[in-house]
Amino acid sequence: MCPRPITTIVCMMPRIGSSVGGGKVNAVLRRMNMLADRDATKVVLLSLDHDVAQKIAFAQLQRNGLLDDRIVHRSLHEFCLPPDLSLPEELAPSLPDWDQQIAKGGRKQRLSYFAGDVPVMRDTFETTAAGRLTTRQILTDPAREVRLKYLDGTLIEGVARFGDGLTHKTVYVNDKAVCQTRSEHRAFRFVDSAITGKRYHNHALFQKELVARAFPPDCLLFVDGITTVYLAQHIEARKVLFLHANHRDAQGTVLPRPRRMIEQFDGDAIVTATQVHKARLMADLTPACPVEVLPHYADPPLRSVGERAHICTVSRLRLFDKPIHQCIEAFTRIMHLIPGCNYHIYGTGPDEARLAQLIRHANCQDRVILKGHSPNPSQVFASSLMSLAPTMTEGFGLALLESLTQGCPVISYDVDYGPRELVHPGQNGELVVLGDIDAIARAILRVYRAQPAYSAASTRSAAGYSFDAYQKRYHRLIEDILSRKRFFDIAAPDLQAEIRTALRTAPKTRKAQLLDVFITLATNRNDLAATYWAFRQKHALFPDHERPLMRCIWLSHRLGQSEECRQHLATFAARFPESHAAFVRYNPVFADIDRPA
Repeated sequence: MCPRPITTIVCMMPRIGSSVGGGKVNAVLRRMNMLADRDATKVVLLSLDHDVAQKIAFAQLQRNGLLDDRIVHRSLHEFCLPPDLSLPEELAPSLPDWDQQIAKGGRKQRLSYFAGDVPVMRDTFETTAAGRLTTRQILTDPAREVRLKYLDGTLIEGVARFGDGLTHKTVYVNDKAVCQTRSEHRAFRFVDSAITGKRYHNHALFQKELVARAFPPDCLLFVDGITTVYLAQHIEARKVLFLHANHRDAQGTVLPRPRRMIEQFDGDAIVTATQVHKARLMADLTPACPVEVLPHYADPPLRSVGERAHICTVSRLRLFDKPIHQCIEAFTRIMHLIPGCNYHIYGTGPDEARLAQLIRHANCQDRVILKGHSPNPSQVFASSLMSLAPTMTEGFGLALLESLTQGCPVISYDVDYGPRELVHPGQNGELVVLGDIDAIARAILRVYRAQPAYSAASTRSAAGYSFDAYQKRYHRLIEDILSRKRFFDIAAPDLQAEIRTALRTAPKTRKAQLLDVFITLATNRNDLAATYWAFRQKHALFPDHERPLMRCIWLSHRLGQSEECRQHLATFAARFPESHAAFVRYNPVFADIDRPA
């Protein structure tokens, strides 16, 4: 039996590092770990940036047990480097001659190089999760400061800083320079690419041409969020877009950038974590490809960790979207009614100092306690009476699911999308109106007085979010995408039937091309019914274009389908009133049909 071919699954992120975290990133890391267990699968974490910090951050994730050791990290430059590409030598760093070395100990080891009595180069050594970091400073050019960074002897990046604010950064792959970026006072100016042989004054354009030229087509790419989706349309590989955030603003208006990205995503599937979000997407937008719902999972409930005693919040401390200060105010209003029950807040973030100041101002330091980061949130939830999860919007909310799994009921705001999907008021928690502090206080008392019933319902409601169910959903999606025919068979006996089949799974741009071919075939055969069907599909695909709708009007009229013709005319009048008036004026045959029955 032939061995199963290796599938390369790529998860693309703008950047990884200590400042990049939260539930969304944790969800991506969990998914990658699960995929690493799939048979004959290679998982790659792809970051757009190329520098030493990215490699150290990735290695630290693996050392901390957050990423499986089988997952590999590649920068965009490494992943898109053709194996047979011959790179020029002129960007290679030039090292000065030296005749003696002097070593110096301390927290960081140093090695200085001298030509005679003149220092020409200095190496600083540091042990990191990714290996031995060597920072080499070239001292021979007084007009610029040159630093080269190596990991275990492999050159990764070089930076030359000039006194007038000019900076050159060079990226090295396999000790070869692949591109050089120039910036002035930290503002991007241009990038020279050795891979494409061109200069770019727009960094996004450089990335687009890089992936279009050299991104391996035989992989499956997961694009997480819309931050990097601008590259997807230039990548020929199979693609899945995972939506972690809302496509609306706080007032409920559809944001133009998410609309454009979702409706023009040239991929195989769009994934969201909740049915609520999918329903809203389908109502607000016309997604370019099928929308799948793949919820996250939580670890199984812990064994008893003792008596539940306090209320908790586990969150990033960032008040503009996580208004924890409102929960503090709500708790202080009723804390005299629940003596012995304190409010513990776990997490770090930019507003930690503001929360500490608020707690001191309210004189409740003995009841409201900032506990810092918790490496084990499941244990926190398992020992808490309830969790408060204030949020302005939440794509899913891993913390909500983790809390419910541990039998810890959740009080959250009634917002899209995770709270509405996971929290069932009166059963496993409570949903309150956004910003209603009195409602939070009342909800705390309700849950406190009936905590055992809420706790039991919480565990039951999380039972369907097991790891096994999560894994099966993802494996099914991947197998489905890999098994799809990417292009229709042009040699098929019935080409029109072949196109109809291909349209079911084709991305939006491919659908338009397929429909054009179908219309040509149907027109050549004088098949009005098939032509009408194709233009109806095209109208659904491009509701803001006039021509498909006008063709639907003419074809339904010629086929004698008066009611459908009348509906098309009504749609034409509503969406394009000026064009509709001119159309009826120049085509009086539709004047009577256009009148209400």
